Amino acid sequence: MREKYLAFVLGMVLVSIIFFMLAGNSLKKNLADIGTYDKKIKEALQKQNSAITMDRQLEGFREIITNTLTTGKKFTPEELNSIYVEIDRLREQNQLKLIKMTPSNKFTEAGLVETTYTMELRGTFRDMGQFVSELEALNRIIKIQELAVSPSQATEKNKAESSSGENIYRINLELSVFKVIKEA
Repeated sequence: MREKYLAFVLGMVLVSIIFFMLAGNSLKKNLADIGTYDKKIKEALQKQNSAITMDRQLEGFREIITNTLTTGKKFTPEELNSIYVEIDRLREQNQLKLIKMTPSNKFTEAGLVETTYTMELRGTFRDMGQFVSELEALNRIIKIQELAVSPSQATEKNKAESSSGENIYRINLELSVFKVIKEA
């Protein structure tokens, strides 16, 4: 009887060893397959994220192109007002004080429509940098023709305007906004 139990136990140990070996091999194969699938999924997600980013950039370019193509020979009053409102909104948002803003006419190259603004502002250097950065981000073709920054005279009024203690500068800025004339 003892031999039967011993044979039975050895048989069970042998079956257990075979079972665990087969299960281990199967598990290794499945883990390898999962790793392969995971790598493929990561690559697909990277491609998808790349495509989404590219789509957003192209959408931005589409907006710029849409905003800058025209059949007219000059800006409409609505466009001029829209440009002025955008620039003034950015100026206000960046806490720059407007001293004066005047449109000025310049010679425009063939195939382009141009409007130019000359601005005199007062504010901190950081606010001016942020303003210029946000101007560049507008969905229009904008070229800064001239940018002159000089220290503002230290008056009590200027000191009161700069609550952060930063120096106040006088900023002279000339910028042009362009549209491209569509060819027939």
